[in-house]
Amino acid sequence: MKRKAWLLIPVLVAALAAPSPASAARIDNPPPDYVTARHEVTPLAQGLTLTNFQRLYPYGWVNGWLLTADLSQSTLTSDVITAPGLTEREPVLDMAAREGAVAAINGDFFALGGSGIALGTVVKRGQYLQSPQPSWPNGVVVGTDRIGRLATVALEGTVTTPYGSHRLTVVNTPVVPEGGLGIFTPLWTKDRPWAMGDAQEGREVVVQAGRVVSVSGRVTNVPVPADGFILVGTNEAARFLDPLKPGDPVEVSYRPSPAVAWAIGGQNYLVRDGAVVPDLDNTSRRPRSAVGFSADGRRMYLLVIEGDSSRSAGATLAEMAAFMKSFGAANALELDGGGSSTIVARRPGEPLTVLNLPASAQRPVPNGIGLFAQPGSGRAQHLRIDGEARVFSGLSRTFTVTAFDEQYEPVAVQQVQWGAKGPGVIGSDGRYTAADAPGSRVTITAAAHGLTTELQVRILGRVARIEPQASGGLTLLDAAGSTFTVVGYDADGYRALIDPRDLTVEYDPSLVRVEPEGDGLRAVPVATGSGYITVSVQGHRAVIPFVSGTRSTLLASLGQTALWMFERHPEQVTGWVAPSQGPGGDRATALYYTFAPAEGNRAAYLQAVAPIVLPGRPDRIGLWVQGDGQGAWLRATLQDAAGNSYTLDLAPRVDWTGWRYVEAAVPGGVTYPVSLHRIYPVETDAQRSYSGMLVFADLTVKTALPMPDAPAAEVPGPDAILNPGVPAGPESWSFAVLAALPDVAPEESVKAALEADPRFFLVGPGLRSQVREILARLGAAAVPVYEMAPPARYFDAGGVRFILLGTEQGGLRATAFHQWEGLDALLEVTSRAGSIRRVVVVGGQSPLRFRDAREGQLLQERLTAFEDRSGKAAAYLGAGGAAPGVTRVEGVPYIDAGTPRVPVIFTVDPTADSLWLRMGR
Repeated sequence: MKRKAWLLIPVLVAALAAPSPASAARIDNPPPDYVTARHEVTPLAQGLTLTNFQRLYPYGWVNGWLLTADLSQSTLTSDVITAPGLTEREPVLDMAAREGAVAAINGDFFALGGSGIALGTVVKRGQYLQSPQPSWPNGVVVGTDRIGRLATVALEGTVTTPYGSHRLTVVNTPVVPEGGLGIFTPLWTKDRPWAMGDAQEGREVVVQAGRVVSVSGRVTNVPVPADGFILVGTNEAARFLDPLKPGDPVEVSYRPSPAVAWAIGGQNYLVRDGAVVPDLDNTSRRPRSAVGFSADGRRMYLLVIEGDSSRSAGATLAEMAAFMKSFGAANALELDGGGSSTIVARRPGEPLTVLNLPASAQRPVPNGIGLFAQPGSGRAQHLRIDGEARVFSGLSRTFTVTAFDEQYEPVAVQQVQWGAKGPGVIGSDGRYTAADAPGSRVTITAAAHGLTTELQVRILGRVARIEPQASGGLTLLDAAGSTFTVVGYDADGYRALIDPRDLTVEYDPSLVRVEPEGDGLRAVPVATGSGYITVSVQGHRAVIPFVSGTRSTLLASLGQTALWMFERHPEQVTGWVAPSQGPGGDRATALYYTFAPAEGNRAAYLQAVAPIVLPGRPDRIGLWVQGDGQGAWLRATLQDAAGNSYTLDLAPRVDWTGWRYVEAAVPGGVTYPVSLHRIYPVETDAQRSYSGMLVFADLTVKTALPMPDAPAAEVPGPDAILNPGVPAGPESWSFAVLAALPDVAPEESVKAALEADPRFFLVGPGLRSQVREILARLGAAAVPVYEMAPPARYFDAGGVRFILLGTEQGGLRATAFHQWEGLDALLEVTSRAGSIRRVVVVGGQSPLRFRDAREGQLLQERLTAFEDRSGKAAAYLGAGGAAPGVTRVEGVPYIDAGTPRVPVIFTVDPTADSLWLRMGR
């Protein structure tokens, strides 16, 4: 009977429920927008959740973070968060921590140079703090009714003097409009050189404690009094201020109209009244931030999309709008993006931290949107069991319990009662010891404070090999030593940490001390030297080499000023290099610099005229620095022999005067020798302008003592798929894999494969017609031939479903993205298909070697999840590879057929359990 393949384009469940080998179907659903790799929702407080999602799109990965806030929740409030002054900037993490927020994102766009203020309206705690720039009208508000809206806020204000009253035009803006009257409050902490703009007439009035202190016809550099304000009027408004003289009383009152709880500005509206705004840019992907509200305004969405990295491609404005609408926003506004995009949160049991990967170091910004939770009761309302939910047969796992109150703030746990439902036992200390029952599930229960929680734990097989997470050995350069964990694998490739209390650890106590710490071990140096730490469990052992102590080499380079020159970024930075003296009176080099106002980061480089080659294979580089107390970020740049550049952080802030030794580790993976190119201070705050001088002396490199050679690791024997050891059952059948045909005598390869009486051939892209012609000449035209190329297909044979994927471009996405949706749908239907007992996914390229390693990992996760939910076995057959091989990952064997121009015969044994697929020649 002729077997037909089904197209693997998105599948209808009804159509796939019971496919007949003789039938064929075509499903022409549109290709998917994306594939979800991760979607995790974490509660942060009553009415507030955090969602992290990772998606694969045809154009790459997107990683996003979403805060969803129920604005009607009485214990949750929202507000604008700001730097201490409107003309100052601060990282969102510092801003949120200082104001007590449990979560926050960055806010409005701002001027990188000049005043540095945000461009839009700022209302905080109901107080009108700042007027928008004329070209920046868009914004959002949350009213006193806790309803969020797209809206602009007007200013209602009056200035009253003994000579009359005048409408207040603007609050804290760099330029007062012509004919307008503006106020500068103590939140304006910079000069005001542009306040009168191009007006022909102007007045500045300084008011302190309610009375005029001075009047001027020009803008002065007098700072705003802490207990007062400064009025600036132009043209007609200047004439209103003319009569004022020192000592006159002045009153100012102003408020937002309508009254709101808070307001903030942004650039483009993304969604309005439930519809995506038309004509948004759909070409430029970058990091983005946005704020939005549900149709009733009672739910707020704060979204950050990462970008500018392989981790995440970013989003266009149109894509950002689609994101916001899909999450439930009926109205949404674009906030500042790029390097400003930042989201922070306090996850349960953790400190407030930055969640996204900013495009650069945390950029200081003027404002953001914060979420605030009322303090909890301190009484436990939630329990969580902590610890890896896997354990090897015969080994143990120590679990702990964390308690939280209703606001997810940690609560001290007084006493825990542990229980285990399933094979194994658990002690009163939370240490569970698994029985020898591979594949079993155990329910660990914990009771405390009148609450009970549970965790499902999987028992793996016995340990088949172990792997210390200490690549290259341990370099113990300081008294704290170094930590490492030991990972084990069972025979099916399932991976788990090994509890340190299950390990036998051997070492020389005169050189090192090894002690348990959390899920791993800490090695602490006792004396200078080198040696080995041996760990073993269930008959398997691994050896970790270590070395403690370094050899320091002092270089004379910084004492030779002629080897250095001054460089800068940008051109507004000025400076020079000069000889100086080190801490011991020896020669040193001084760097004089001035950070004048400029946009973005500024740097003054002590640049090597020619790269300073560092001797040996240094692990650390250090030097003595005479500080100037200006607080610049001190960095250095190395270049390795492969031409790669590395930036080292020597000190986060030069906040000292006098001499201090600083050093940094040379990054791992460099190609020696390495060279020093520059040492430099960096100023990231565009608002700060100053001059300074740093003196550098005694360049030192520290090289670890030689690492001893590591003994050869355990080499597992050949996998049973390659070396079964027992014959296949009488009902076994075979199929042939031929990824390529030899250039000479291709017919002989096909003929050799036919000797195994294969039910079908699996062939590489473009070979189907040629192989079918050869089979016809050999009298075997009835043998089906399936091609591993898009459009991907699947077919059933002997209770096994074969899914053929096109991967010749290095993965599914690069070859034909629509295959992902078909694969997901087909695996779901197959998990419920009674006639299908096993699945073989076939592709030219193994996911272990996909060009995009994350996509390969995603495919691995899909196959493992299929096995877990269906109880059916899966395997991945890679038609290529340099040599035959099998790698088992999380229960799934990944098979390389190898030698692609030679036919490979696979045998399916329907009566076998674990050894149901084997490879021969």
